[in-house]
Amino acid sequence: MMPTASITSGIRPLPRKTSDHRGFTLVELLVSMTVLSIIMLVSVSVISQTQKTWMRGSARIEQFREARVAFESITQTLRQATLNTYTTYKYPNETTIPQTALDAPTAYVRHSELQFVTGPAASLLTGASAEDNPGHAVFFQATLGVSNRAEYRSLRDLLCGRGYFVTYGTDLGWRPPHVVEERRRFRLMEYRPTAETNDIYSVNPGEWFTDALSQITGATDTQNDRAYTRPVAENIIALILSPRVAPADVEAGQEPTWIAPGYQYDSSQVQQATAYDLQGTQHLLPPIVVVTLVAIDEASARKLQAKYNTSSPPLLQPTQFINAEDYNADLRSLEETLINEKLTYRIFSNAIALRNAKWANQNSL
Repeated sequence: MMPTASITSGIRPLPRKTSDHRGFTLVELLVSMTVLSIIMLVSVSVISQTQKTWMRGSARIEQFREARVAFESITQTLRQATLNTYTTYKYPNETTIPQTALDAPTAYVRHSELQFVTGPAASLLTGASAEDNPGHAVFFQATLGVSNRAEYRSLRDLLCGRGYFVTYGTDLGWRPPHVVEERRRFRLMEYRPTAETNDIYSVNPGEWFTDALSQITGATDTQNDRAYTRPVAENIIALILSPRVAPADVEAGQEPTWIAPGYQYDSSQVQQATAYDLQGTQHLLPPIVVVTLVAIDEASARKLQAKYNTSSPPLLQPTQFINAEDYNADLRSLEETLINEKLTYRIFSNAIALRNAKWANQNSL
């Protein structure tokens, strides 16, 4: 028997393939890690900067949210101002009430017991000063339905007085007992007497709001005995109010601010009389009121308190906002002051049309 040949004896092993691929060297790994680290650092820096920018923007929005809400409150309430003007006889004693039954009327005139008045706060408020009460104030009546009596609170059309002004001072009167740090701030104040205390029919014009500054809310307030003036927004450094004529009058050639060239407007007084209307703007609401609110953020307010201590920061100068024609120049000057003080600020401004203004009647009555 012949020997059996091995099955694999005729099979040659396959040649081993050689490869040109090789591993990374230590230098290449170090370079890659360095580049990756740089990319990660740049990414983290960009993300961090974006986050800080977003947080600053959000914080600024939060800081001025209170001012924005206060501005909306003023404009919405101001639109509801009313005088309820009517026409009646004037008698020889220059009033609408005859002294005797034999008195014959001398004229047919506009009349109203209500009042719309605006001007420098220091001149309108009893006990006010230009330092502690910068800017302007406004007082008027509107159907706001504010009452102390529970059975009247559903009557939304009750006639009430309302007013706004800025004051600088402490928060000692209303801050919680556990808060020991005094906060001296500019604040926008709202004067809101109830319908029961609306003295407009029983006192002379301008006397119904004489207690606005002395009626600021305090720690002694109770549910049944509350002061009529309360803060509605902090860090409001100026309230500017400019009564103006309607756009149609401007197109007809009238100066926009001729009805209140010095920002002062009092509907109870004969002002800007003409040959066509001897009463002028008496017992008329201004058609337009440009409302401007200047606010700063809380960080700026703390900076002012640290710098001026108990004194009122002189941000608004006594010579500013006296002449309505200089409104834009005065506003730029105020902005320069805020920038020089390194304060963060925002300006809210809008032209408000008063719904109950009967300006078309000026030349027809």
